[in-house]
Amino acid sequence: MGFLVWYVINVAYNDYNKTVLKDLALPWIVSSLQLGLGLMLWVTPLWLLGLRKMPKISTENAKDIVPIGIIHGLGQCVTVMSLGAGSLAFVNVVKSLEPLFNVVFGAIFMNDFLPWQVNACLLPVVGGVGIASAADLNFTWDCFAFAMGSNLAFSLRGVLSKKLSKKTDKGENMDDPGNAFAVMTAFAFLAVLPIALAIEGPSMATEWDKAMAKGVSAQDLLFRLVASGLSFYLYNEVSFYVLDSVHPITHAVGNTIKRVILILYSVVRFGSVLSLQGKVGSAIAIGGVFAYSVAKQLCAKPAAKPAVKKE
Repeated sequence: MGFLVWYVINVAYNDYNKTVLKDLALPWIVSSLQLGLGLMLWVTPLWLLGLRKMPKISTENAKDIVPIGIIHGLGQCVTVMSLGAGSLAFVNVVKSLEPLFNVVFGAIFMNDFLPWQVNACLLPVVGGVGIASAADLNFTWDCFAFAMGSNLAFSLRGVLSKKLSKKTDKGENMDDPGNAFAVMTAFAFLAVLPIALAIEGPSMATEWDKAMAKGVSAQDLLFRLVASGLSFYLYNEVSFYVLDSVHPITHAVGNTIKRVILILYSVVRFGSVLSLQGKVGSAIAIGGVFAYSVAKQLCAKPAAKPAVKKE
């Protein structure tokens, strides 16, 4: 049931996000709003009503979390820009390269080197993305570059978050996945908003008028903006809880199915055209991601058992 909720909200987010960007060419502003709206409309009321324990972090804790929050915010911005520059299907094919970045950052920041059999599974991912990219009718370098930037940012965020999770003192109530995501998102919002206003603030009124000139109603556009922000936050929070409670291979299956659903949804909803070569490349890339995830789990070293004291 948790996976179903995750998928439904994720599809809703991508739909609202894509339609907003078609009418409003303000990707930085949209990104920052999506980071902030979920905090204001969902998690803050839960804290104030006592339905969820409020996290408390020290200055020392904040020093560890702020860099991750900034990376999270920038990752959200380039992801939104990639969706504004190309098709949802193509973005998800390129984003299947994320495990490649995970391998590099895992080795750099955690001295975590995977067996060659696991890394070999990334070869079809790279090849599949190359095949699909060469055949994509909507290919743009902007979209490809932003999607790769998303891979870089979110892989780095994941590795640094994993490193932080091993610390014993993360802050009060920070072991809760929802609270961890909320604090990270709060820092991301605070970091991104000034940048968004500096870059797109002067053109906000003009772009809004252009959207209205297309015949879009202000109420409809505002609704889609709020819905995109709320669905962005909720699908991420649900995924944090769901994936925290399942086996890693189940996690791999879930992520693979999610990407397939988004590609198929893009074809049906937005009329994205996939040639036979594009379909083959996409299938190879996504299959490689799944094989990598399974191989990584199968080759994982068993946790060392605690030594038994002799009496």
